[in-house]
Amino acid sequence: MIILNIYNNIRNFICDNNNFICILDNRIYLYNIISIEEISDTKLVILFNNKKVIINGNNIKLIRSENKELELTCNIERIIINEDIN
Repeated sequence: MIILNIYNNIRNFICDNNNFICILDNRIYLYNIISIEEISDTKLVILFNNKKVIINGNNIKLIRSENKELELTCNIERIIINEDIN
């Protein structure tokens, strides 16, 4: 079942001690990022240790960036997690 696979992927990503992503309504919090590869008002690409996260949406706005943390708002359309990018 596709929904179960999506759930397992997200659960594994969230439970990974090296990475953290929290999605609440129109806010996203990311912890332990390595770098921001791309950012625009419709797309955000973030690199973690061994993962690349692509967030597509509308009106993406960076609220806070500190050390390895990001907080942003947007109307999320899609989140893609590519694992083992090393």
